[in-house]
Amino acid sequence: MISVVVPVYNMGDSLEKCVQSILQQEGAAFEVILVDDGSTDDSPAVCDRLAATDGRVHAFHTVNRGSGPARNHGLENARGEFVYFPDADDLLVPGALARMQAAVDESGADLLVFGYRVMEPDSTLRREHAYPALMKDGEAMRQDYGDHAGQKLPLGVQGAPWNKLFSTAVIRACGITYPPLRRHQDEGFIARYMCHARKVQFIPEVLYTHYANSRALEWKKFPVDYADIVHALYQTRKETILTWNPADVRTQKVIRQEYTDNLIKAIELSFSPKHDKTHRERLAWAREQVEKSGICDFEIYDDYSRYKKLLLRLLRGRHDRLALMLMRMKLLGEQLGVHSKNK
Repeated sequence: MISVVVPVYNMGDSLEKCVQSILQQEGAAFEVILVDDGSTDDSPAVCDRLAATDGRVHAFHTVNRGSGPARNHGLENARGEFVYFPDADDLLVPGALARMQAAVDESGADLLVFGYRVMEPDSTLRREHAYPALMKDGEAMRQDYGDHAGQKLPLGVQGAPWNKLFSTAVIRACGITYPPLRRHQDEGFIARYMCHARKVQFIPEVLYTHYANSRALEWKKFPVDYADIVHALYQTRKETILTWNPADVRTQKVIRQEYTDNLIKAIELSFSPKHDKTHRERLAWAREQVEKSGICDFEIYDDYSRYKKLLLRLLRGRHDRLALMLMRMKLLGEQLGVHSKNK
């Protein structure tokens, strides 16, 4: 059986459609675990109603701690041999769970990775990612993880959990949990899981439809402590991915690049009204984050954009005022571009 664990926070408008796409799955044994993460809309009532009308659905309610702890709560109550983590505003394609079950039944894999499509907020297709049919040894992957360290890579594993099926036995035997982060908790969980995966199967079918947030909503969703989250994620990667093979330079590059990207985003987000910083306070805070991260000690890679190369050189030279001015100009340019597209 597959335990489908769905964290729910203020998803009353879309939750039922998501759950129906699960309940309409045929040819598969499954349960649906809805974990209401302290929602303030009608999501708790929707969860309870769905549980009351279908015995396969179980509803739990917790205080608001984020989707990671909500998924951990779902894991504690899961009865399936495998566990699957969709988002509450996305959809499974018909027959998806049966295909997942058939794949792991035949292969004995303890991690299954399958294709997905990403839709724009207006329901147009942004991209589709399909994998080749492939079986990989977990230890071999850990020794050369460069092909798997990002979601968008042809064989990417790190990223979201909604295109993966995990073994409940591995999770429980190894004490694997989602870290209590408001962002990137999925990355931490998958890195922890990959420390123990023995057999990883990739299948070509596209089984999941993910609906991306608009840029405006994405900006609002980033918490004010995003820089702390970025540092915590890198620490998790140092404790997991970066321990597997110290000679794996390619993987180290991917991890350092993502850390740099995320920290730059965190500093850019300090221009959000949520931060409520004066110019002087922003300068001091940005320098503190840069020093804490150590990104100025990383190589400035050739495949960085011109913007990123210039920004990192300014930060290395401690030209913080110019660096923040460059960030502000970039953000204004992006906002103007979004406004012009919407006209």
